Amino acid sequence: MALFLSVLFSIYSVGCSEQVRLPSSEQLVEFENAGPIRPTVDLDRLVRARIGGGPYRVVAGDVLEVSIPAVLQVFTAELPDSPDQVTPRVCRVGDNGTIRLAIVGEIEVAGKSLAEIESAVIAAYYPKYSVIVPPVAARILEYNTSKVSIIGAVQKPGVYSLPSDQMSLVALLMQAEGIVDEGAAVIRITHNDQPDPSISQEEDLISTHLKQLLDTLDNGRTAEIADATNSAGRARESEPLVLPVKGLNIPFADVALRDGDSVEVERLELPLFTVIGLVNRPGNFPYPPDVQYNLMQAVGFAGGFNQAAEPRYATVYRLKPDGTIVSAIFKVINGSKLTNASNVLIKPGDIVAVEHTSRTRTKLFLDRVFRINMGVYVPLTNMFE
Repeated sequence: MALFLSVLFSIYSVGCSEQVRLPSSEQLVEFENAGPIRPTVDLDRLVRARIGGGPYRVVAGDVLEVSIPAVLQVFTAELPDSPDQVTPRVCRVGDNGTIRLAIVGEIEVAGKSLAEIESAVIAAYYPKYSVIVPPVAARILEYNTSKVSIIGAVQKPGVYSLPSDQMSLVALLMQAEGIVDEGAAVIRITHNDQPDPSISQEEDLISTHLKQLLDTLDNGRTAEIADATNSAGRARESEPLVLPVKGLNIPFADVALRDGDSVEVERLELPLFTVIGLVNRPGNFPYPPDVQYNLMQAVGFAGGFNQAAEPRYATVYRLKPDGTIVSAIFKVINGSKLTNASNVLIKPGDIVAVEHTSRTRTKLFLDRVFRINMGVYVPLTNMFE
């Protein structure tokens, strides 16, 4: 019996020497910076698409009412009853962005605020046709409407006609009665085939400067490189604009929409984390967006550590944006106490593996031997202590 216990003690002592290599500080930094992988957001395009403050800017198709002195609208020798009489004139903004007024002809109004339009009208009449600054007032009678569609995780998906002063993502979401209670992950905005004139002008300007620069370097490849750059810019703009969602139901920013745009609100799918190995209930577990779990809580979801194996280490595997996997080993139990590593935060998509060591294999082997030969279970720690 003494010989048997001596051999048993030797096996137990050898098994207790765990050769586990903990991560270096550089490896821990790489581990912390990895995961979870989220959709790529083009912040440059998002900044350009955001709606800024300020007054409404007129667009083609809007109907304006411009009130100017009646004397400035006279085409015949017949004078108005009063020189101070003001007559409203209703004008629809043409596709070229102009309205036509008496005497002065066409005036550019697209992209201007009402105050700027009033100033432009005054400048057209004074001092050429009026010795005094004429009183001018402009207002919008009817906004041009555009059709945009919205699908996905909203209360009422469909096609909506929005007036030009409400061509924004938030206004469209309000028409669709908001994002569903379950929440959304991201919002994708796909522009129609018609290019945005402001973007085209910007790209043409960049292309012009690029050509001028390359002219001084290599005349033979100037056109080829500039055309390739311009095409790449247009291809980038044709891709969907990905917009994050704050919380569950609030878009990251309000962005401008264009006629024919389609908006897809992707339904929120709860991410998971996985716990495998020497735990009582291994499996996948949901990771809600408004909580944070640490390493010990993750193990708790899996029913805790296997008591017979008594593991002390856990390995966390995490996916990097480039598709590679980074891992780190943590010692979560020291003797009978939890270590600070038990508070390491787990991210969505992580895999927590409570893996075998030489010590846990020895403990499981001796556990089976004692259960089979003695019919009872005595913790080995208590026995050798």
